[in-house]
Amino acid sequence: MSDAPQEQQQSSSEPKGEEEKELSPLEEDKKDLYDAIKELKPEDANDNIKSKLLTLADVHLEYKKVEDEHYNIEYDNLQSKYDTLYQDIYDKIDEIVKTKEKIEISPEECEKYGITDDGVENHEIEDYWQKVILNSRYFTITDKDKTILKYIKKVNMVKFPENVNNFRVDFIFQPNEFFTPEILSKTYEYDKEGSLKKAIGTNIEWKSKEKNPTIDKVKKKIKKGKKFIYETKEEKIDSFFSFFSQVEDMTFLSDEVTFFKEDLFVNQLEYYLDVVSKTKNGGLDDDLDDEDDIEGEDKGNKGGEGGNADGQKEECKQQ
Repeated sequence: MSDAPQEQQQSSSEPKGEEEKELSPLEEDKKDLYDAIKELKPEDANDNIKSKLLTLADVHLEYKKVEDEHYNIEYDNLQSKYDTLYQDIYDKIDEIVKTKEKIEISPEECEKYGITDDGVENHEIEDYWQKVILNSRYFTITDKDKTILKYIKKVNMVKFPENVNNFRVDFIFQPNEFFTPEILSKTYEYDKEGSLKKAIGTNIEWKSKEKNPTIDKVKKKIKKGKKFIYETKEEKIDSFFSFFSQVEDMTFLSDEVTFFKEDLFVNQLEYYLDVVSKTKNGGLDDDLDDEDDIEGEDKGNKGGEGGNADGQKEECKQQ
């Protein structure tokens, strides 16, 4: 009995056998396939079939080897290259939005679009990202949100070189009376296989409960004895700023990723001008049977949250 612990201690200190070494993903796939073939019952596969299946496994693994050693590497490099090009374009857009200098255009364009130098003050497009967000109609926007979004200066996407799939979206605000910090972010993280695993949002510190748009005070009718009384209670409500809360639903988060990567930044000017087509605007053309109703809804919403068409036209003249 006394020798048993010593034997266990000796065995634990021995070097791991070949089978206990940490396997690469490709080796793990190979082991899984080989084990599955080995466990086949004779009535399901005779020795001849097993030999063919083992050969098929080797050929199948050639595909994964090409994918790991060539395709994925070249894909990541290509994605990184175009991310850099896209970022250059986004930087040019931001420079134009933020400049307080006059931008010269041709006399022909001035005449065509009715642009004159009638003492118009030169300034940046202060409400650019506010209108982009409102007109995207992607977020839930409350009246409090609209007031706070007046302070937004820029929305930016940041990529991470160590994992080309990971990215962060920054919403940069001016100093304001509502919350800190002034940069609110959401980071999307992927695993080594390229699958989205989680998203982490900034913890917003509201300067008071009254300034927090995700909380609303509601009156509730409560029966006490033979009488009813009203009590005011706080309830969580949907808001633009709910976007930064923790979400576990991968389908929901994947939709956010698609929105940022394929929609918001690509179509930002269309959203600012509120001219995004039904196809780009939330996939409203998916149900063609309701096309007439959708068109009616679009007309009703035109400029609704983001301002009216006339106001946008005047803004363009002042740019």
